[in-house]
Amino acid sequence: MKRRMDPLFIVLIVLMAVGIIYSLKDNPFNLVVAAIIFGGVFLLYKFPPARWRKSQSRKPAPPSSSRSKPKTKKKHVPFRVIQGNKRDDDDTDKPHTYH
Repeated sequence: MKRRMDPLFIVLIVLMAVGIIYSLKDNPFNLVVAAIIFGGVFLLYKFPPARWRKSQSRKPAPPSSSRSKPKTKKKHVPFRVIQGNKRDDDDTDKPHTYH
């Protein structure tokens, strides 16, 4: 099953390409600086320095299943209806009328 690209997405990609080509022709230094800044932020996000990383405390491993007691299987109990406190429609009182 082939997915077709949305026409709006294609127009945006074409406009971005035209803008990049125009900025390369007009002033290539701005595009290079932007690419370096974007690349630096991406690298810092992907590989943060050691002082920025949160210390990950490891939890002790659970005891192995061979040492622990075998678990007993629970008996399968079908669902039960628990009687609530709500009144049925038949038991509703008629509103009091004042004479």
